[in-house]
Amino acid sequence: MNWRTWKHNWRLYLLLLLTGICVYLAFVLANLSPRYLWLLLPGALGAGLAYLEYRRLQRQKLLTQLRSQWGTAELKKERDFQAIASLFLQAPRGEEALDDRTWQDLTMDAVFARLDRTLTWPGMQVLYRLLRLPELGNLEKLRRRSAAIAGFQEDADLREKVQLMLSSMERRIGSGLCTLLWDTPQSKPHLPLLVYNLLFLAALFSPLLLLLSPRFVLALVFLFQINMYLHFKVQKEIRAYFEGVRALRQLISVGKQLAQLDAECLGALPQTIREALGRVTAFNKIVRYVGMESTDPLTHMFEQYVTIFYLAEVRGFYRALDFIAQNREALQTLFLAVGELDALQSVASYRASLTYFCEPEFTAQRGLQLEGAYHPLLDEPVPNSIGVSNRGILITGSNMSGKSTLLRTVGVNVLLAQSIATCLAKSYRACPLRLVTSIGRADNLIEGKSYYLEEALSVLRILENVQERVTILAIFDELFRGTNSEERIFAAQRVLQYLIGRNALVLAATHDLELCDLLAEEYTSYHFSERVGDLGLEFDYKLKAGPATTRNALALLRYLGYPQEVTD
Repeated sequence: MNWRTWKHNWRLYLLLLLTGICVYLAFVLANLSPRYLWLLLPGALGAGLAYLEYRRLQRQKLLTQLRSQWGTAELKKERDFQAIASLFLQAPRGEEALDDRTWQDLTMDAVFARLDRTLTWPGMQVLYRLLRLPELGNLEKLRRRSAAIAGFQEDADLREKVQLMLSSMERRIGSGLCTLLWDTPQSKPHLPLLVYNLLFLAALFSPLLLLLSPRFVLALVFLFQINMYLHFKVQKEIRAYFEGVRALRQLISVGKQLAQLDAECLGALPQTIREALGRVTAFNKIVRYVGMESTDPLTHMFEQYVTIFYLAEVRGFYRALDFIAQNREALQTLFLAVGELDALQSVASYRASLTYFCEPEFTAQRGLQLEGAYHPLLDEPVPNSIGVSNRGILITGSNMSGKSTLLRTVGVNVLLAQSIATCLAKSYRACPLRLVTSIGRADNLIEGKSYYLEEALSVLRILENVQERVTILAIFDELFRGTNSEERIFAAQRVLQYLIGRNALVLAATHDLELCDLLAEEYTSYHFSERVGDLGLEFDYKLKAGPATTRNALALLRYLGYPQEVTD
């Protein structure tokens, strides 16, 4: 133990020392006179103060950790995306939810990992769900989220108070809580609940038999064996749900703390939590003995025997399922509200890590305007500006020049703008946009689908999403690259003309310079350029007006050392 640790904890060590001295002297001097037992009183006082000091030090340690994590580039932790996505998959979602293809095209798992600074499983799952459910019709909800995020940024006391409350939930459990609330297991008891209750009553009053005769101890042993058999038989089936039950108990406890918040920037979230708690606080009593854990082995053994003898865990679990079924809506509301508070403080921390960002401006005018936009996964990004309105955008350029990165930059910023009101740009101005993409896909060997078929199906899903009610933002990278050039150019031309003539904004990257001429009336061309320098191919990654005028395929082969007969 080093000097800094001693210096930091000296009050705790002093109190423990004084407590030990008082207790020791009380028992040693009690042999001389019983009055020395009064020394146990200051010993008890010292123990109480030591406990409070220990709690203070633990709180300070946690607070130091939270402050060190605030605004970091990325919070490293294990992430099980199958469990993280479970809330999105199980809870109801509208037709405007972001589809799997678009999520994968934009590498959103990696973007989520960069965003995620949540402290609880509900927070992590709600943050994922917010990103998959962009707000297109209820922009007021986005403004409320942005106000809460800004509140966490500006008010450090509020932020740390909320973070400390959320940290009381164990991070290692809770991944299955949303399944418990949205897809509650249909676990039917082996025996009618009346039988379990009668066995409980028998166990409760059985000790009275010993007053009649000690021989009835055999009856108690027999009853204990029956209840132990039922306990372990049922426990095999329900143990998988214990973590969810414990997490729900913790969620309610955290909710009670968060319900006391009084901050205008948080909007209706604390009130929503208070209203939900009014219907579900009885849950903790019901599940008191379900999935119990104790660090003290003697205490745990005693609690285990009591739980078995009175069938407390079995009865509590089945009562918990009934309680969840009866109060499902309130519990789901509590889960979402607590999770949203956690998700929003996470976004506030992410904002603090950025070089610059802006809040989106939404308009009724059809179009998208991004100034100085950059991608969240690049360590040294080159910002670009782009605008899309009645005319589509065609982007040309050589390999590795930045076309795909720009497409993903636009897509990610549109998604973040409409989900967490945060854009990695100097300004964002757009109408509400339904985002759909088709950016690269390999052959699907498992399903036996070729690259071209995969792309054709992906493009078809975009065409089917076009509607008058909401504007589509369609992003393509190399349309139909899996087929011959003649048919590829023809099909790409027709698809791009079809979309631009409807309620869609279109952004497409292509190597086919012929498309720039064929679509000159409907699309504006931009390009990325490069030059061959001493270090090989050099790119500036800046978007420029007009179609590309250079190509680098052969230059790249020369740089790699291909034979001259190939590259000439």
